Amino acid sequence: MQQPSHILVAPLDWGLGHATRCIPIIHALLQAGCRVSLAADGPPARLLQEAFPQLTMHRLPGYGIHFGKGHVLRSLLQQVPAIVKAIRAEHAWLQQLQATQHFDAVISDNRYGLYHAACPSILITHQLQPAMPKGWGWLQALARKFFYQRIEKFTACWVPDEANTTAALSGILGHPSVMPRIPVHYLGWLSRMQAQPEQAKAYEVMMLLSGPEPQRSMLENRLLQQLQHFLGKAILVRGLPNADDSFSVRLPHVTVHNHLPTAALQTAMLQSGYIVCRGGYSTLMDAYTLRKKCLLIPTPGQTEQEYLAQTLASKHQAICFAQDDFDLSDALQQAETFNWQVLPQPQASERLQAFVSNWVKETFSTGH
Repeated sequence: MQQPSHILVAPLDWGLGHATRCIPIIHALLQAGCRVSLAADGPPARLLQEAFPQLTMHRLPGYGIHFGKGHVLRSLLQQVPAIVKAIRAEHAWLQQLQATQHFDAVISDNRYGLYHAACPSILITHQLQPAMPKGWGWLQALARKFFYQRIEKFTACWVPDEANTTAALSGILGHPSVMPRIPVHYLGWLSRMQAQPEQAKAYEVMMLLSGPEPQRSMLENRLLQQLQHFLGKAILVRGLPNADDSFSVRLPHVTVHNHLPTAALQTAMLQSGYIVCRGGYSTLMDAYTLRKKCLLIPTPGQTEQEYLAQTLASKHQAICFAQDDFDLSDALQQAETFNWQVLPQPQASERLQAFVSNWVKETFSTGH
């Protein structure tokens, strides 16, 4: 009897979004009869273990990306040598692990060193080309070449977006004019949420925090100051799955959670009138799957989030605010009179299962 195909799934540790969008992929692999192992560390590992306690978790150190309180892009550029070193280290880590685990395929979400010559290696990314800051457009072709040199080390690339640009979230990031020289497949949105009807409103607003420090804490502190004068009911999800239960701020009209499991988070989102959140891609996929109205505060200097938020705002599918200018009461007043346009909602879950099942069948039908 043929053994089930053994697949390693490994998300990047930059925030929780790469891990959350791997959840539907893992469900689809399990449904297709695969044996799945995971590789992560820190908060992403905890989130995946919470969702899949039965699966083996291999500890894989993250890239350790961190930012100061200054310009995010400058900070990121300064860390490029360390990131390249981490990519080489994870590549060596996989070569060593493969010698004992014999994975039949590797699925890497934005970890550019997790490919192996002995088995199919899939890269998940919505950024086939990076968003360049204003005035840096002259670097676009060079940056894309740098990305493609790494993407093309993989067998194929899976893009968590619609191929049809009218329903796409990623814009030019996932639909560049020049494509990499490996197969690229558009999977549709990858959300851990299940589309459901709106529920009775329990909260006027949800604040859903995410992303690297110190910017996560800087936004949280700003929101907490404003919540002291806010009279409506609100819920704050801090995006800290590894935090303990202690939290010093107590506001009677504000419910605070360090983290919420998927089902509880979905319920809270459905019960909230508006979502205040970053412009992270996975957060957007979750929110728009539930057809929520988003007040977006991109991480300052994080060009991808700024591009996504501004693109959605230009289509009246979100309202975009600068972090230093954000005022909760003013933002909610603006949202009440905003001409909201609903983003087309693809039915991605059934298509994802069909795609993954077909990929498993075509890739492993000859046995191991």
